[in-house]
Amino acid sequence: MATSVQAQVKVTVELGKNRFLPRESLLAKIKIVNFSGQTLVFGEDDHWLQFQIETEAGEEITPIADPPPVKGRFTVESSIRATKEVDIAPYYALEQAGRYTLTTTVIIRQWGKQLTAKPVKFDVTNGTVLWEQAFGLPLKKGDPPGEPRQIRRYVLQQAKHLKAMSLYVRVDDGLGGRVHRVLPVCAMVSFNTPKAQVDPRGNLHVLCQTGGRKYNYSVIDPDGKINVRRHYLIAANRPRLAFKDGEIIVVGGFKITRPDDLPSNKKNGGEPKLILPDNEPRPIPNIRPPVPVPAKRTGG
Repeated sequence: MATSVQAQVKVTVELGKNRFLPRESLLAKIKIVNFSGQTLVFGEDDHWLQFQIETEAGEEITPIADPPPVKGRFTVESSIRATKEVDIAPYYALEQAGRYTLTTTVIIRQWGKQLTAKPVKFDVTNGTVLWEQAFGLPLKKGDPPGEPRQIRRYVLQQAKHLKAMSLYVRVDDGLGGRVHRVLPVCAMVSFNTPKAQVDPRGNLHVLCQTGGRKYNYSVIDPDGKINVRRHYLIAANRPRLAFKDGEIIVVGGFKITRPDDLPSNKKNGGEPKLILPDNEPRPIPNIRPPVPVPAKRTGG
């Protein structure tokens, strides 16, 4: 019957990449394709989708929290594919570097059967710490004024993937404490160290060179969410972090708008647009060399 079920329903699991930092978001994409000739129902309980992670030695990793509930009833008609995405990182303490195997099982309650997708292997590698800063969380409305502030920590890490360097931010409660989130910020060059500052509200401001003339500016809150993302080009001078009226800002360079800006100010995408300060010289246009026109043949 298991072979018959596998022939009628196909389950696959994909990861966006195969290398992660410890505790980085691990988004698993589960695809279900139905060839059974009938409509299948999933999600009527929280246990229709199950995960298991093992080390290379075959040791099962014990979850640090209840398995991720994938809630919401949905149907998959015959010849239709459904996709669900689940971040399983918060449920497993993947702190140790090494190779791991993710096994995913889908339960088809209508048939009283289960299907196990082909296991997916991935690596956890340690990044290089570039900078770290502990800070006290601002008091929330209603908190007693004399109450000690909770301490958190930002850590900038760099990691290499497919010969490209990337910058990550880790938000935790300090060495050995709870990890709130590990997230990628942007690509980075190896010849210029990112600059970082924490503002009075506990937000992390990061300015990172992503290419020969390009910079990424991001603002991350204490929960590990990127609330601001902007892009700059080197002009007469380089972009840099500065203070003005008690706020951290970027001065220098040319600001450009892109579809991935946060908050987004582009409705329909399109080409990047330069925003030029009045006191900055205009950039030299990139003029393409002329293309010779082939001579016309004369009749003969």
